[in-house]
Amino acid sequence: MLCLRTTKRLTSHLACLVGLCLLWLFVPDSVAAADLYVVAAKNANGGSKSINVSEIITGKQRKWSDGAPIVVILPSKEAPHFNAVGDHWFNGSGSAMQRHWLRLVFSGRANVPIYAKSDAEVLAILDRTEGAVGVVKDAPPETYQVLSVIN
Repeated sequence: MLCLRTTKRLTSHLACLVGLCLLWLFVPDSVAAADLYVVAAKNANGGSKSINVSEIITGKQRKWSDGAPIVVILPSKEAPHFNAVGDHWFNGSGSAMQRHWLRLVFSGRANVPIYAKSDAEVLAILDRTEGAVGVVKDAPPETYQVLSVIN
């Protein structure tokens, strides 16, 4: 009797595992992995030259090629992609991202980034802030320049 119960339980667990594997195989990449978009206004100073998005987001590059300052817009704690940004660029959580930027700001090596709660807030800041670059979770409208897509 014990063997029959154990066999049924194992069969049930195996069926769940197979189902999850099949689901994982057939879910499109766009759903499986949350994309992050690094965006700027269409008239951003980056121009056609190669842009190193990682250096901008981590504060290593602080000026555009024409010498104008880059204003960085990052997700705040309330943003759904706060930890995803921290994980991708700062090898940790969103808190690691904030600690990184605090060190840069207090050492005098960078200006304070702007923290936004939503994609809509990032896009609104881009509209009114010259030289700004922001990170959004959803694909932005075509009126913005997509500098990079992170999967």
